[in-house]
Amino acid sequence: MNPQPKKQKVILLGWDAADWKIINPLMDQGLMPNLKKLVEGGSIGKLKTLDPAFSPMIWTSMATGKRPYKHGVLGFQEVRPNRDGIQPIMGTSRKVKAIWNILGDKGYKTHVVGWWPSHPAEPINGICISDMYQKSNMEAFPKDWKMSDACVYPREMAAHFKQLRVHPRELNEQHLLPFVPELGKINQKRGGNIYGLAQTLSHAASLHSAFTNILRTQEWDFAALYLDAIDHFCHGFMKYHPPHRPNISKADYDLYHRVVTGAYQFHDMMLRRIMDFVDEHTTILLVSDHGFQPDHLRPKILPNEPASPALEHSPYGIIAAQGPGIKKDSLLYGASVLDLTPTILNIFGLPTGLDMDGKILNNIFEKPVDIPPIETWENTEGFHRTDEQVGEDEMNIMLKQLEDLGYIEKTDSANVEKSIRRVERELDYNLACSYIDGRQLFEAIEVLEGLQEKYPNDRRFLYKLATCYQSVNDLKKCRTSVDALRAMDIYNSGTLDVLEGSLLLGEKKPNEAMAMFKRAEENVDPNTSKIYFMLARCHFMVSRFENALRLLEKEKQINPDEPMVYQLMAKCYTKQQEYAQAAEHALEAIALDFQNPVSHFVLGFNLFHLGRYEEATTALENVLKLAPDYNDARKLLMTIYQTHLNKPDQAIALRKAFEQKIEGTIYIVSGMPRSGTSMMMQMLHKGGLDVFTDRKREADENNSKGYFEHELVKSLPRNKSWLSDANQKAVKIIANLLPHLPGRFKYKIIFMERSVPELLQSQTRMLQRLGKRTGDEETYPLSLADSFQKSIDRALQWMTHNPNVEYIRINYPDVIENPFEQALHINAFLGNILKPELMATAVDGQLYREKSR
Repeated sequence: MNPQPKKQKVILLGWDAADWKIINPLMDQGLMPNLKKLVEGGSIGKLKTLDPAFSPMIWTSMATGKRPYKHGVLGFQEVRPNRDGIQPIMGTSRKVKAIWNILGDKGYKTHVVGWWPSHPAEPINGICISDMYQKSNMEAFPKDWKMSDACVYPREMAAHFKQLRVHPRELNEQHLLPFVPELGKINQKRGGNIYGLAQTLSHAASLHSAFTNILRTQEWDFAALYLDAIDHFCHGFMKYHPPHRPNISKADYDLYHRVVTGAYQFHDMMLRRIMDFVDEHTTILLVSDHGFQPDHLRPKILPNEPASPALEHSPYGIIAAQGPGIKKDSLLYGASVLDLTPTILNIFGLPTGLDMDGKILNNIFEKPVDIPPIETWENTEGFHRTDEQVGEDEMNIMLKQLEDLGYIEKTDSANVEKSIRRVERELDYNLACSYIDGRQLFEAIEVLEGLQEKYPNDRRFLYKLATCYQSVNDLKKCRTSVDALRAMDIYNSGTLDVLEGSLLLGEKKPNEAMAMFKRAEENVDPNTSKIYFMLARCHFMVSRFENALRLLEKEKQINPDEPMVYQLMAKCYTKQQEYAQAAEHALEAIALDFQNPVSHFVLGFNLFHLGRYEEATTALENVLKLAPDYNDARKLLMTIYQTHLNKPDQAIALRKAFEQKIEGTIYIVSGMPRSGTSMMMQMLHKGGLDVFTDRKREADENNSKGYFEHELVKSLPRNKSWLSDANQKAVKIIANLLPHLPGRFKYKIIFMERSVPELLQSQTRMLQRLGKRTGDEETYPLSLADSFQKSIDRALQWMTHNPNVEYIRINYPDVIENPFEQALHINAFLGNILKPELMATAVDGQLYREKSR
């Protein structure tokens, strides 16, 4: 199939671990002029990474638009197909199409250089140079420097590209002085850092050489280059980057403090050469898979566990886009590594796949083009595997580099089966982490439970299980896991206090949680523990919003890139009805993590209250794209379309979808206290309906047949998890709490009514019988009667305007006078599921003691 007539061209440049925190000061000093030119001529933003932030997984997600549990690349190494050993992760592990496969199938010339992982080079409609190209046989001297033909596709071009490589031994002092100006002071026999620096530099130069050769000599529509040099430079030398830190030798600092800056300047020089090949039809996308912590957020000590160097990464990489139709000097918000493939497809006028997890970055375009998506690209041509075998020497070279970087453990050649089990363990763990990151928690739990059973002493699995159990509200298993972790005595007590405090929050015990977090505060690092955020959650749950906001400001000063901080601030401002402030902070949360539907809902809710209805619909539609079961968003959207935007067709479509997402029906008895709600619960129970009650409140002279209440109902404003246990049951909920019911259930509400004077009189007598009033006080003031009536009116208004609510108003005196007739009426409303004759026996007319005079 021929490409479209419009000659769109895209260059995708990957700088592993590039971070704006380092780049911005360098641009301000004039040290990266070419990147500054790119930035000022286009759109830039932060690019949210995935968890775990392991480069092979993330670069594959960038190239496919899919999460690791879909694309199949799950770590740094894998078991060989015949299970006779370990090999580095291969491009053949990818189970889905990359962007170059899709474009090639459509007739576009695509070239890929150095992508991780991509060895052996796969057949594409262009040239593919694998990530082994620059690494082959590095220990040899240049004249003996061999290269496998599997590094290049087409294979017949291998000899040509072999000559373009740069060997580290070809670099001289002049090449290294910009990085280490006082190179002569280093003892070369002991200074292993210098050869590592030269090797990293030569790798980047080799890939750059091959890439620019392709741009200069080949026809191309899409060309991608991946460079890992910044990541390697940062892991090796970031500790020496200014400012000087007390724990670093001053002598070493003086030698190496220029390395990271030099690395970025070197990349800026390479960018300048690539920009020479850009014309008016070309879009440049410069991206990184994650950042690298240059400051107080970088861990001082790395734990002794696999791939621990990744803990030095930050969760936000970079994106800079320049080209035809791209906004100039513009900030891009809410971008993720998953969004690159959908966006590139859109640039070429092609649809995204519904099975992709990313979105099109429409806000980088001056005039976004709406192209309807297709189900998938996987059932089309354009994906051709190579069956070429990888040589033993190549695999060992790749494994050694990963070992040297600390990403993998050394392979135990004497016990191959042990190494295989270790690799399979890590792949499964990474799969579980990827499921968690994609909010597929039950899938994650299944994998983690299997790992915990096999490896009961590995603390990581139990810790992750505890957090997953809490997230799915299996608090009993979470408690068991926390107790088991304490018994293992392998975590810092403060770390476990934070975990248990989070569990207490899940158990809706904010005061106990607060005490736990305050204890933890003495033993944890505030830079990494998010302790102020956790304390703020406690204050939020007990409605101390000002306290919560003060703590969140402290957390924000430590970690300004944490989206949950801004989301909780938005919720605090929402509770205080400061809708503009709330919307602003919700936008900040979305800019950092577009994939969180709660932040979009908070934004939509506040925009609705600000009267910005069109903007509110955009936010709420985003909620439903991210979380199709989020019925509260549908409910608010229906209100906006029906009441404010005069779009009845959209409202009708939403109502149909709303009804399809209902999880079940809950039967609710509501009204004001002393309106006959306990009597109605007794009637339903007698008639054959299960009731949701903990029976903690015993019968007394005020209610001789029992209250039929449940303590959890009081927590409804902050805790809705118990509603699943009330499904298909009757539950008593006072009128004031009704608006807190979520949209995922259908509610059939029996609303008990009684005149306000009788309600006040009945409550007065009840308080006197409980000894809380003497009887000498004056009757309730008129202001209280007015407050009662307003509560009733609000509840009736809420019931009337919610599509998942059916209600019936029952007059308490009518039930007393004609219990069987009212029982028939109620049974008909509930769908004739009860026995009216038994319902009527629950009514005792003598209890009607406080009648209106």
